[in-house]
Amino acid sequence: MKNISYFTDKYFTRAKAVLEHEGLNPIVRAQVFLRQGPGVVAGMEEVITLLKEHTPVFCNLSVLRDGETYQSEETILIIEAHIQDIIELETIYLGILSAEITKRNTEYDLDFTDIMHNMEEIVSLVDPRPVSYFGARHWRYDYDPQIAYNAFLGGAANCSTDAGAMSNNGSTGVGTIPHALQNIMAWKYGYRQAVVKSLEAFNDTFDLSVTRVSLIDFSNEEINCAIDSARLLGKDLYGIRIDTCGENVMQGACKCKEDYSLFRVWQNPMELDIPPEDEKYWFGTGVTVSGVYSVKRILAECGYGWVNIMLSSGFGNAEKVKAFLRAEHILNTQLFDSLGVGGIFPAWTATMDIVGVKGTWEEDFQPISKIGRKYKPNDRLVKY
Repeated sequence: MKNISYFTDKYFTRAKAVLEHEGLNPIVRAQVFLRQGPGVVAGMEEVITLLKEHTPVFCNLSVLRDGETYQSEETILIIEAHIQDIIELETIYLGILSAEITKRNTEYDLDFTDIMHNMEEIVSLVDPRPVSYFGARHWRYDYDPQIAYNAFLGGAANCSTDAGAMSNNGSTGVGTIPHALQNIMAWKYGYRQAVVKSLEAFNDTFDLSVTRVSLIDFSNEEINCAIDSARLLGKDLYGIRIDTCGENVMQGACKCKEDYSLFRVWQNPMELDIPPEDEKYWFGTGVTVSGVYSVKRILAECGYGWVNIMLSSGFGNAEKVKAFLRAEHILNTQLFDSLGVGGIFPAWTATMDIVGVKGTWEEDFQPISKIGRKYKPNDRLVKY
């Protein structure tokens, strides 16, 4: 396959440039799983070929083969390779697995009209706030231009791949910092420094024509990392992106409606008239109203109220977007400035997490991962 960077999310191509600029190329262990299941594996042979062709130094693969069954959240693939060899491949191999496993286990195939209408619904809800299409990894790379084209027809402001962006007036993909880069910085500088060191390295690598948006959820210290990012770059920081995974409760959020111990910014939260159907979006794990509100309020209290807030993770779901908009009315404040959405079509989505890092092949892996996503070995995997 040619033109890897053309089909991959821009934040991976830029992360590779940062790693090259910083002289960092450790060996990583990456694991892949799907929340949807049980199911049957498909697309793995194509992924094996892709990874073997594009990892010129060395690559260990352990896999569940095509046709084998897997359980929800069971590891189906482990990759061990130098980070610079594989970081641009993530979008492509996840998209292959997502598409082929979806088709193997369901009757669904892409409906481009539905994609346009689904994006149109999200855009109309939050207009004039921009919505970015971030779903390239949810389907095959060779369909990405057409998917993105229909997302643009639905009103998307931009997308994360050059292949998709070229379908809209010849523009280019957008994106800044992925969790994969933060894994490397956590290995080098420690968890507490992962977010700010990634942002610092990004800032040193690119001129100011590239927008600075700090991804703040890696260590599950969303408030602390938002403040650190604003303090580091000042007005050169355009914004933050919150993408807290479904395993974690955001820093400053409430686990449940009855738990307000960390929610110090509300004087009397029990009096808030929250619709019962919205409570799952206010409290608990992932990107929640209570967590986002805490980040926004504390940024303002510290003098950084100008920082833009982008939300991603689950905002292709119109019901979640509506719940956040109702929350803005209840709280009398705007919670976010833009959205990044991927789930504008139904897919069984493959997810990759780096779970170990080491400097040389002779060393043991250090257990380095995004908080909430630890190494999950699987003795069913076969080395390839």
